[in-house]
Amino acid sequence: MELPHIFSNLKSSRALISDYVALDNKIWQHQFEIKNYNRKRLFNLLSVVATVLFMWILNAGSDRIISFIPIIVVAPLAFVCIRFIIGDVLDYFKRKKLMRDIQPELLRLSERMNELVEELDSFTVLPEKYRTLHAVDAIGNYFVNKRIDTLKEGFNLYEDELFKSQQLRNQQFQINQNAQMMHQNHEMIKAQRVT
Repeated sequence: MELPHIFSNLKSSRALISDYVALDNKIWQHQFEIKNYNRKRLFNLLSVVATVLFMWILNAGSDRIISFIPIIVVAPLAFVCIRFIIGDVLDYFKRKKLMRDIQPELLRLSERMNELVEELDSFTVLPEKYRTLHAVDAIGNYFVNKRIDTLKEGFNLYEDELFKSQQLRNQQFQINQNAQMMHQNHEMIKAQRVT
């Protein structure tokens, strides 16, 4: 395969992969927002207002100052009921409604992602394993920098660099663990000297 054709193919593949990643991120963001939806601040405020209101009602018609027993019992009970029972139930139903409302959008995004995959499958020279932004960019840079002459060399060089990168991460992890152990040993020695 000629070099201009490979560059063109990599460029087109990268554009489709980039679009796919953007759609995937959008779906993930919608799901994250729904999953983590809550109105804690609102229910905290409502629980405080309800507690004060309830204590005022208990004290209505009486000239005495509110005793500590209703405060100790009612305040936490009102807070817990409104915040954790009523609030969580209302949030649950709101999340279900949001999911129902967003479902058509998620289906549309998912269908577009499937279309992108089919389009990519129809022309790309990249095996499925190398259909990532990182892989496409790396292989394209190998060609530009004249480090490779064929796609096969590009795949092999990419795999080799991934392996070396993983080895470096493992070594850095070991170095960090050793430094942490040395620090702990040093602290133990200092503690033993003091006693």
